Amino acid sequence: MEERIDDYFKKQLGEPEKRQFEEDLKSNPELAESVAFYLVTHNLAKEDLREKELNERHLEWQELGSGKTKTITRQLVYYASAAVILIALGLGWYFLRSGTDDRELLAGTYVENNFSTLSVQMDGNADSLQRAINAYNNGDYTGAEKQINTILTKDAQNAEAQKLAGIVSLKLKKYDEAITYFHQLGEQKNLFSNPGKFYEAIAHIQRGLPLDKKAADSLLREVIDGNLDGKEEAEKWVK
Repeated sequence: MEERIDDYFKKQLGEPEKRQFEEDLKSNPELAESVAFYLVTHNLAKEDLREKELNERHLEWQELGSGKTKTITRQLVYYASAAVILIALGLGWYFLRSGTDDRELLAGTYVENNFSTLSVQMDGNADSLQRAINAYNNGDYTGAEKQINTILTKDAQNAEAQKLAGIVSLKLKKYDEAITYFHQLGEQKNLFSNPGKFYEAIAHIQRGLPLDKKAADSLLREVIDGNLDGKEEAEKWVK
């Protein structure tokens, strides 16, 4: 069941399977509860702190008596009901809102949808970049990080390497490093395509420190005003 839920939210189901999943969700309480739990756990797992909180909750749930278990079940049913309603409205990934800023959800969804697997444009460093990307696509983010560091040591201005280094840092939750790499990328001139400033805004949003909101706002405005890569998304995110 967990695999089917995961495939749905990663948009890996065909249209018939997707429709069947949504119909089953409306009539199957066990599936609805599993979806609610999936949403709760995936939202909590976005940040290291939330991952810790999730582990603590698992321990608490295992120790709960029958009375408290009923309370947890009611809470899950509430989330499931919200999920059913919002799926019907076509909002997909955006139905879990337990105190999380909308833009954080948008940024997380963007990373999920666009950074799951990567490709490389051939250039003089294509072999090294491809090895790094192969490691990344296999989930070996630490290995990819080492490969990219080697490239940047030899060519610190390599735009593709800077971009990949920033993406790898996001996956590793090294937000300070991601911001640095994307900032360096965004400062490069004469690139045909440069998402540096937009990606830097994403890194600020995901880091979530007090000054990050203002920094992200400023960067998103630059993307919009300068008609830069990511403008279409930035226009949806600016408040």
